[in-house]
Amino acid sequence: MATRMMQRNNLADAFVLVNDEQTNAALKAAREQIGDAEWKKGYSPENKAVVRDALKEHGARYEQTLKGNLVGAEVAETQANGETFRKLRVTLENEAGRTILSADMNSEFAQRLITKLDTATREHAGAEVSIGAFAKETERDGRAFVDHVATMKGPDGQEVPATPGHFEKAKERVIAAQKPLLDAGMGDKKILNQIAASTRESYFAEVAAGFTGRMVEQGVAPKTVANERGALQAAAFPALESGIRGRDGVWHNLSVYEKDGHLVGTLQRRDPETGNYEKAPVVFEPDGKGGLAAEAAYDGGEKLAVRLSRSEPTQGGFEKVDVRVFSGDQQIHEHPGRLRANEALQKIPDHREGKVIGQALGVDPKMLNPLPPRQAYKAPARSPEKQHAQGVQL
Repeated sequence: MATRMMQRNNLADAFVLVNDEQTNAALKAAREQIGDAEWKKGYSPENKAVVRDALKEHGARYEQTLKGNLVGAEVAETQANGETFRKLRVTLENEAGRTILSADMNSEFAQRLITKLDTATREHAGAEVSIGAFAKETERDGRAFVDHVATMKGPDGQEVPATPGHFEKAKERVIAAQKPLLDAGMGDKKILNQIAASTRESYFAEVAAGFTGRMVEQGVAPKTVANERGALQAAAFPALESGIRGRDGVWHNLSVYEKDGHLVGTLQRRDPETGNYEKAPVVFEPDGKGGLAAEAAYDGGEKLAVRLSRSEPTQGGFEKVDVRVFSGDQQIHEHPGRLRANEALQKIPDHREGKVIGQALGVDPKMLNPLPPRQAYKAPARSPEKQHAQGVQL
């Protein structure tokens, strides 16, 4: 399956290929024609015409809309000149191949698209969508601005609504981050704007980080991922799972898988009053105490802590992985849950999830597989001599 990577070019007001020789030559020629000073100002109808003409002259492709089945949405990191940059990566698949849309996490386009992906990954995961954008010239406080608006249409051809509240929450974080400096008398707008941009980027990166786990929970993943992990059916995506029943009777279902050397996934629960399911993303990190810990933050603001640890020592060293969920300092259940490989993961020899568990907790990966009834790991049978000796002592 052919794969291409596209990115949004604001001056062209279109999507162009990444690391493509013809595209790079066209953009270089357009920049020389426009001039550095005007180029840095960004979009204008005049610049748009020059860039598109250059793309056509060099035989470089540009597109207004990207279409395909929504099978991936995640945060990626790239390195350049000693700096780390976060990217939003959206994967679309169709019969023609795979398209990966890459966008700078700090861009207005990416952040606007994330608010729509938050809806799409819940309602249209795996379904056909189309992603577009357009430049919108506006005036604020007597100054001209250009907004780069992301669009997304679902399988029915209707615009996917943005999940509300994200920009408001990002603004709250910006205010909180700037407050100590403002209270100290800091008035440097450049520094304050840098803090605002960085804070907004971090917020939207956190939101996007939960998309992959959410889609995997629905059995959706790029075909290369599914094939690589041996998933014959998307609905049976390999994962480690655990169910924990709280003291209030509410079940919390944990599902995690390996990504970039970490365990990531979701903690799902069902609201006993509405019957609706809530999912919160989790990313496990070492807790400094020999275990792994993650925070699950639900949309309503409630946060739960999830901890993975090695069970108490047993005869023969057959420790398993305990799962505990906390609200504040209080464990919400009486007994710990057990982390186990689901049926799809059990079919994968030497799976990556087991390696992470083995390295982090010192638990034998095969102990993640549920044991068949009456076939638990047994201690070696006593020799006749030891049996006789024990009989004499009694």
